[in-house]
Amino acid sequence: MASPLATLITGQHPADAEPLATGPEGVLDWGWFRHRVQCRENHLATLPPGPVAIHQPEPCEFLSWLWAAWRSARVAVVSASGFRDLPSALMAPLSDGSCATVFDPAALPAELPGDTALVLFTSGSSGSPQAVPKSLAQLDSELALIDHLWGNQEQNTLVVNMVSHHHMFGLPFGLLWPLTRGALFHSRTVHHPLALERLARQQHLALVCSPVHLRHLPDNLDPDSVHNRISRVFSAGAPLAENDAIRCLELFGTSITEIYGSTETGAVAWRRHPSAIWQCLPGITVDHPPATSHEQSDQLRIHSPALAHDRPLTTADAGQILSSTTFTLAGRIDRITKIGGKRIALSTLESSLTSHPWVQEARLVPLAERKGRLGAVIRLTAEGNAALIDRGRQAVNGLLRDHIAGPVDPVALPRYWRYVARMPLNSQGKTTVDTLTELFISERQSRFPILLESEELVAGTHCRLHLHIPDNLFYFNGHFPGNPVLPGVVQTHWAIHYARQHFTGLDTFTGLEAIKFQHIIHPGALVSLELQWQPERTRLHFSYSSARGRHASGRVLFSCEKSHGI
Repeated sequence: MASPLATLITGQHPADAEPLATGPEGVLDWGWFRHRVQCRENHLATLPPGPVAIHQPEPCEFLSWLWAAWRSARVAVVSASGFRDLPSALMAPLSDGSCATVFDPAALPAELPGDTALVLFTSGSSGSPQAVPKSLAQLDSELALIDHLWGNQEQNTLVVNMVSHHHMFGLPFGLLWPLTRGALFHSRTVHHPLALERLARQQHLALVCSPVHLRHLPDNLDPDSVHNRISRVFSAGAPLAENDAIRCLELFGTSITEIYGSTETGAVAWRRHPSAIWQCLPGITVDHPPATSHEQSDQLRIHSPALAHDRPLTTADAGQILSSTTFTLAGRIDRITKIGGKRIALSTLESSLTSHPWVQEARLVPLAERKGRLGAVIRLTAEGNAALIDRGRQAVNGLLRDHIAGPVDPVALPRYWRYVARMPLNSQGKTTVDTLTELFISERQSRFPILLESEELVAGTHCRLHLHIPDNLFYFNGHFPGNPVLPGVVQTHWAIHYARQHFTGLDTFTGLEAIKFQHIIHPGALVSLELQWQPERTRLHFSYSSARGRHASGRVLFSCEKSHGI
């Protein structure tokens, strides 16, 4: 049975010797945790009063900051993006490089409820991220619902989190739930699927992940290591594709438990493949709001004890009510925006675009940096890709613009167009306004992959890096429209960049040898970069590989003369 958060925050239970988490550093107990919390409290005592912004990638360190904030009677402010989705002026500057700093109260709702303990920001999938206050009582209510359904089933399992603990899925399911019920959780967020093999060989796991992680499970994952070793898999953030659900059932020996909810509501309902019917968590009911000029009658309205003051919340999701506790989803309601003073229904335009035989998927986004005009992100069909190659971007832009023109106000026609192999996703598996906007603003596009994990194979000369290739990588622009690939020169540049970080003696670049590019690297790929440095020959071997096999390899030559770069 889960303990209330307030009891754990203020009391001396559990005992110091009780285990809290386990990971590469061994078992971490409550005594270690309380010492970390005390250090954080001491630091917070030196800061001006006010809300505290917390962003810390390591789960246990994050919890120590969160506990310290609550013990200091401060509101903790958390954002899944590390506050990159908020104007930088809203945060007080970091004075000492710490992971917690005073957050500008002007960035929060004018009147926070008096019992607010935590403020999270929504994902921004349908607009600008919004601040959502939570009380300890609300968090306890959700944790009690989760524990009622799955607590007894997850005994003697290690909870492993693959998603960020900075939002309302990874935080309750991956950290607060095991913490309050006395179950062990893994002390590190697991980014690379192959790490599951090592953990599953040691202990049964309960996995908290997103559809993105399940979609990218590598083909070379050892089924003997994970089959019947992962007792439950929780997935949230987006609907799980049927073929991914079937593959995971075959691989793990258990169906995926999908969670439906939001930052505002917390967890609302669950389902297991192959059912399309969502079942509400205990004590939660759904209905449709009374039809008005502002609300569509097919919107879902949530009644939950985890909502503030038990007030129902009308969502932006449409659905069919089967009973007060069961429903099916039918997509998002129309997203309305104003462009040039005109009210424009974005989803109507998107539907019009996808009616063209060349368009498989379309998303529109208003671009504040471009005077609010619309940008169109298009995933083409095979026929559309062929047309893009044969006719060129400008011709395809014009044909699609003409296709939706008709009665549409000219100001609503997309001014800017991007063609992608798949819609860009964030770490929670969502296509957000921010991830779409980044495709049009080159300054905001990443020049490097996301480093998931690094392994030092031989100190100073041999390492392996696990990388995620982001959808919004700058180097995918125009290379090639509709079928972006990672250029070979970029792969070579990355190898040198990371080698300089890990090894010494890489001085002046002098040339390349035996460069081979065997398989294309696409957006969203998970790849391993292996680097081997031969200091006596001033030569670097590099190779990129994934579940598909070897992507690229080669040797980079250096001289002993110092240089500032390649």
